[in-house]
Amino acid sequence: MVYDIEDDDNFSYLVEEYLQGNSLENLVSSQGPLTRSTVLEYAIQICGVVNYLHSAGTEPILHLDLQPKNLLICHERIKLVDFGQAAGLAEANKAGQRFGTVGFAAPEQYDCKMELDERTDIYAIGGLLFYLAAGTYPDPKLSLLDFGVKLWGREGGRILAACLEPVKEDRYQSVSQLQKDLECLQKGPVSSLTVTVYGLESGTGVTHISLAIGAYLWKKKIPNLYEESHPCRCIRKLADSQDIETDDFGILSVFGCAIKPYYGRQVRFLEHGYSLIIRDCGVWENEARSLEESSRNDSGEKVCLLVAGGKWWNQRLTEELIQDLPDKAIILYNFSEPRIRLPVPEGIGRKQMIRVPLFSNPFHPDRRAKEWLEFLWDNIEIRAGKQQKKKGGWAAFLARR
Repeated sequence: MVYDIEDDDNFSYLVEEYLQGNSLENLVSSQGPLTRSTVLEYAIQICGVVNYLHSAGTEPILHLDLQPKNLLICHERIKLVDFGQAAGLAEANKAGQRFGTVGFAAPEQYDCKMELDERTDIYAIGGLLFYLAAGTYPDPKLSLLDFGVKLWGREGGRILAACLEPVKEDRYQSVSQLQKDLECLQKGPVSSLTVTVYGLESGTGVTHISLAIGAYLWKKKIPNLYEESHPCRCIRKLADSQDIETDDFGILSVFGCAIKPYYGRQVRFLEHGYSLIIRDCGVWENEARSLEESSRNDSGEKVCLLVAGGKWWNQRLTEELIQDLPDKAIILYNFSEPRIRLPVPEGIGRKQMIRVPLFSNPFHPDRRAKEWLEFLWDNIEIRAGKQQKKKGGWAAFLARR
């Protein structure tokens, strides 16, 4: 804040506010990554300051050097300093030279032929979000969506990725909209969904189907975490075959999917922020299932998938087991085809029975498998109350009509 301007015979003076506080750079250097609530609180304040610059005059004022050194924390209030690069929109685009801080400068700041606007500062805010949460400068090789999801859930990942889009037309179009989304993220948890996948017996393809659902959702840009929740070395073997190591969250990145192997109950990692979990629970056994479910504190909606074999020799569903299934369960018949007539179990009620088409690669399904995954996901969302029931078009996948 400028309090006064004074002149003498030789110089002019600005009398400014004395700011006593720590820079964000010093804070993160001494404390490491900040908590989710602190990051959101500071980011919202930063947006408020930048939005004022963008909207206070007849044309936007661009700061063009939003970085941790230039943001001070004074009694938990953010103060923006160093306006050496700041300029009005028209003046900023006339400059013959451009400057910025690596990791926070938008791609257009490196090319004088590209136009600067409010979205240039939005890129820097994204860089600050990353820095405060990770404790390091943004890494261009890292999946920003995946990183944001791990910390703040699906919506947080989307916000971070939308700020740091290389092409400014793909970023947030205004700081005010970014601020509103951050405020919504701050107010409460995003609605969550856990899909638990069980097999009626071993060898029915629970892991295959669970991985396929997760991979399908990532291709639709719906972040999710596949979680192996039973002692099986399938995911470890997959990681070894691809020479992949886990991160601080205990999560592997396999073919663009977030996958967490089974570690046992005693191993602890950093808490992730995924709000959509695909949980591979292995074989359905009542005692083991009860112990597993009682040990978890999942919030939000839950949908259960039970995978049964579709061949003549596979174990059959009993009325007792049907009654034990959750109300929102879907029964999947794997390794089957329409020519095999599947008996309708006693007590099935309104629970849905769906055939699974044959497909060999869960990460790269063929056209038919993609159609089936779309149909299955629609039904999962219907049972979770996230969409209305759709009509027609999928009769070939139903195990009874």
